[in-house]
Amino acid sequence: MIVSLLYSQWTFYKSYIEERLSKVQSYVAVLLIFCLYQFFIIEFCRSTIDGLYYQYSMAILSFYLSNYMREKYLGHVMLVLAPLFDNFFLYTINDIPTAAMLNFAWEGALLLIICEIFIRIEALPLIYRCTLEFLIVNQIPPLVYFVLPGKYHAMSATYFTFASIIDVTLGTLLMFAVANVYVNFLTKQYEELRMARYDVSHDGLTNLLNYDSFHSHMNELSQKSSRHQIICILDIDDFKKLNDTYGHLEGNDVLVYFTKRLFAEVKAHFGELASVYRFGGEEFCVSVHGVTVEDCLEMTDKLAEELRTKDYVTATGDKITVTFSGGIALGCDKKDIKTVLREADKALYYSKRHKKGSVTCAKDLEKKSTDTDMPLSY
Repeated sequence: MIVSLLYSQWTFYKSYIEERLSKVQSYVAVLLIFCLYQFFIIEFCRSTIDGLYYQYSMAILSFYLSNYMREKYLGHVMLVLAPLFDNFFLYTINDIPTAAMLNFAWEGALLLIICEIFIRIEALPLIYRCTLEFLIVNQIPPLVYFVLPGKYHAMSATYFTFASIIDVTLGTLLMFAVANVYVNFLTKQYEELRMARYDVSHDGLTNLLNYDSFHSHMNELSQKSSRHQIICILDIDDFKKLNDTYGHLEGNDVLVYFTKRLFAEVKAHFGELASVYRFGGEEFCVSVHGVTVEDCLEMTDKLAEELRTKDYVTATGDKITVTFSGGIALGCDKKDIKTVLREADKALYYSKRHKKGSVTCAKDLEKKSTDTDMPLSY
């Protein structure tokens, strides 16, 4: 129960810290708190039962919850850190044999193997997989004293008896009962928080990242060189006319229709290198790093071809060929990201003004003498 309550408190601090520090700083702070609680567990066991039980319970819980929250590597760090810290502490404070200090190697490897096996048993709920692992791992310290030579013992062997194995099993089940309540609460809270963050950062109609997310993205990019960063702005042609003819509900369906094809093409060509945003109305933006302008043009060509071959069908049965105009700009060391964004916007304006249904590159626009200056509301 103490371990479960410590874990609950540790998770609270972890969440609190991550909201206020950078990722690296929060990881360091979380690891320090984790080590502090490991120290408390070891000292509590030494002073009360002259044995060392449950010392990996927080690491195992952390591994499962970190996987659930998509922080897999943090969970792996915990599994390796727990035996290393425990054996180092016992070696320096409790004066255990040097050979016993090396236990952390096989203990850490065993923890990683067992956790990786159990995390893949998707037929069982997470908390039950975690409990089964508790029942296995928490028995290892007592059992190991029956097979390892005395020089590998980290604690007194007087407590490690068959009766102690029963005690550990009962304690594990009690820990499961407390942890189950808390983990269920925490996962529900995490899901609610995840959904709230999603709603804030995504457009409600198209489920693309919204303008606020784009604004944050631009702020991040402004802190570094824009080299190899491409901004591609797309705008659906004659969307106002479509709205006036068929109504706003049909217009919304056209936006969803276009968004699905745009997102599919972007992910097919660039994968995780790109992010897609809805500026508002019928305007969209693709931000991608590490590809060429030619790659972006190939993506927009594929999108245009997809839209030409698959007309949008209205509720009244009318077929509409959706087209779009676009502008692409490539960053470099001499340009900040806002300059790149303005160039892409000018290139889009040139396309809409001179040739709807085309995509203009900013580098080609520089060669033209046409005045395309346009205020950018950013």
